[in-house]
Amino acid sequence: MATDPCIVRLAERDDLLVLTRLVELVPDLTAEQLSSVQRATWDRMMATDDLTIYLAEYDGEPVGYTASLQMPHLTYRCRPTVFVESMRVLEAHRRRGVARRMLQRLLADAQAAGCQKVQLVTHKRHAEDGAHDLYRSQGFIAEAEGFRLYLE
Repeated sequence: MATDPCIVRLAERDDLLVLTRLVELVPDLTAEQLSSVQRATWDRMMATDDLTIYLAEYDGEPVGYTASLQMPHLTYRCRPTVFVESMRVLEAHRRRGVARRMLQRLLADAQAAGCQKVQLVTHKRHAEDGAHDLYRSQGFIAEAEGFRLYLE
């Protein structure tokens, strides 16, 4: 039986360089080039209990990531909501099931944690590149209109 070339794991403290390479799309970034802001932000992320970073590896190579944040609140019988933010798969590895596997892992973790719902916001431009089709295939329904305000 062949093994699956794609695995999705939780990012660990020593994954800062790997994740920054994926986020910045700079595969040859070195640890010395990481900024103090990136290091401090990663430390803060790793210290946030309800923040989960998923790292996808294809044949052992890091090729994608996504993040989720579980928000507790008093609605939905006190069951939390998970927010998905910042999903990326390197272009050369798209259409191989990487994003689907990340979403499946995230959804399984949310269900195991007793969450009521999972929300994600995606840009309208992704209606043409297959992302919206992916989300629908995993059970997401486009039922709300979202708004953003960038504070820069």
